[in-house]
Amino acid sequence: MKNGFLFRMVVPLGLIVASVACSRTAEEQSAGLPSDFNSFDDVSKVAYLMKNSTPDSVARFICEASLGKLPDARIDTFAIAAAYAYEMYSGNDSSLRVFSEEIDRYPETLGLPDKMKIYFMSGKSDPSRMGYQLGLEYLNHIRENAMTVDQIKAEIEAFRQACGEDSVTYKRFLKGFNIVLKHDHGNDLPEEIYDSFINY
Repeated sequence: MKNGFLFRMVVPLGLIVASVACSRTAEEQSAGLPSDFNSFDDVSKVAYLMKNSTPDSVARFICEASLGKLPDARIDTFAIAAAYAYEMYSGNDSSLRVFSEEIDRYPETLGLPDKMKIYFMSGKSDPSRMGYQLGLEYLNHIRENAMTVDQIKAEIEAFRQACGEDSVTYKRFLKGFNIVLKHDHGNDLPEEIYDSFINY
């Protein structure tokens, strides 16, 4: 992820959109959009945002709109929207770096169901290894959010439901989570977390 999880999709065009404003949340941006914004195609939506927002705001907006978190500002195809932004920022190293870092960082803030959706939408991970990857990464999410055992159980159950009939991804997640817990056991997390999930 450190190298930018959509960077391989970029086809540099040598173009740049240089106008930026102060950094805002995606929700704040959506409140000031044209009333017909959802009639734009994804490329036009991103082009509009790039003229009025900072690269990190554009990255958050693409992620949140793709996940349906902004009903007044929908992005239908995450990969198209993100790849277009990469192309447009490719002529400005600073803007490209900020956008890339934020679109990499954003999935790490999400719970398991939304993180899985972003990974699938972006093509970031091999679907056959998706569950393992989510499981191996989950301990960092627990640590960064100071989650309790009950919160972890609730999120894992929400993830199981989000997997639907894809029991393979869910089982692979549990295996990856089990591996990282065993490796991490004895570090800074409460012993209750290791005891509750190391053989979950």
